Amino acid sequence: MAARESILDEIRRCRDRGSVLPGSVYRDPEIFEAEIEALFRPGWMGVACGQNVPEPGDLFPVQIAGHALLLTRDREGEVRVFYNLCRHRGALLASEPCRAQGGRIVCPYHGWSFGLDGRFESAPHFDRTDAAAGPSDADRADLGLIPLRSTVWRDIVFVNLSGDAPPFDAFIAPLEERVRPWTAAELRDLSSVEYEIEANWKLAAENFLDAYHLPIAHPEIGGGFSGALLLEDLEISGDIVGLAMPQGYGPGSGQLESPLPRFSGLGEERQHLEAFVILPNTLLIVEPDIQQVIVLRPRSPGFTEETLASYVVSDASQRKDLASERAELHQSVLLVNDQDAALLAGLQQSRSMDVGGRTRPSPSWDETILRFQRAWANRLLGRPLRAT
Repeated sequence: MAARESILDEIRRCRDRGSVLPGSVYRDPEIFEAEIEALFRPGWMGVACGQNVPEPGDLFPVQIAGHALLLTRDREGEVRVFYNLCRHRGALLASEPCRAQGGRIVCPYHGWSFGLDGRFESAPHFDRTDAAAGPSDADRADLGLIPLRSTVWRDIVFVNLSGDAPPFDAFIAPLEERVRPWTAAELRDLSSVEYEIEANWKLAAENFLDAYHLPIAHPEIGGGFSGALLLEDLEISGDIVGLAMPQGYGPGSGQLESPLPRFSGLGEERQHLEAFVILPNTLLIVEPDIQQVIVLRPRSPGFTEETLASYVVSDASQRKDLASERAELHQSVLLVNDQDAALLAGLQQSRSMDVGGRTRPSPSWDETILRFQRAWANRLLGRPLRAT
């Protein structure tokens, strides 16, 4: 109990701007369970992207916050989220991304089937006869898949496990206003890739907000420190923190020379780049000609599954003569993420040590990261660790 109180005291000091997070919060199983309860289950969290189910009939299973979920895209093109649970005996309906054969989700255990909208459709010999009779209409209505409260914003699929979070529109409104110039209606799918990151999810979020590392760890981006030196710290709300680089990556980065279409709301020459963490686990970056999304799905203190989705701008980006530019952009996104994945695996080993709490962030560079840590601490302390 004394050790637990010591960890909580360190977290309180971080919240009150007296220190950084202790190393234990990146490795401790009890902290991990507490943050799942405090940050993931009560509010809105990202689970994947619409790009993960691009066509009607596509299925995409995810594991997050101790729950198995299943994304579908129905015949009308709507993305839906259900518990990955057959209503008969609770079997997992899908364990890998796949397509629903014949437009039906079929349980591999006993063959019960469901529509892409979750409605019960049929079950072999439901009443133990050879007749084709099934349940009554009243029973059918209670045998469908169990939906979750969900919504799609800028192609990111958000869910609320508890069912009682404030309306999503109110939650996201400050960020919606901020990114309005990067018009959501202009987004077009580029690529979606799944990653396994051998690091705590918070380290991945902090790395996303770290502009200081870009010229060192990702020199192929170009521009050196010229863009990062103009860094602006942003606090959009208590749950959304971010940064802005008004000149993007700066001269030499190639942003001005890119032939890919740009968001119309930015104007022709604007290089503005902004990156945000939407607590707990959704990372968004908008640039003049691309949007990137990372959804973090923590599975343990030191292991995180990740969806990395990229988007280009407008129908004009799909021209055949821009195919090589789209491919090059996709490869550059993968390169940067591969580099970060390797850095994070090493960071997990070092930053999670107790001595990791003695690191000294730079006041000139790391305020955005500290804002994220304080927001995490504030949410965690709202639901303290259980007494034993």
